[in-house]
Amino acid sequence: MPAHHDDELPTLDARDLAQVNGGTGDAMSSMMMPMMMMMRNRQSAPAPAPPPAPAWKPKIMVDGVEQQPTSNGNGTFTSEV
Repeated sequence: MPAHHDDELPTLDARDLAQVNGGTGDAMSSMMMPMMMMMRNRQSAPAPAPPPAPAWKPKIMVDGVEQQPTSNGNGTFTSEV
């Protein structure tokens, strides 16, 4: 089946052109909105840092009873047993 190519562009009457919407102004507006949102997000304050994790404490069990550990200050713990 032969392809039909119509190389002629349709012409518009000047009255029809008065009703045309869009063009460069709308294209720029549609591009500006996302750019403005990105700029606003960039200027907002950073999220606060999460609170620090509690210090690690070992769980010492003697005969099924938890003992209170005492820190030696050098990363080791003792328990009075």
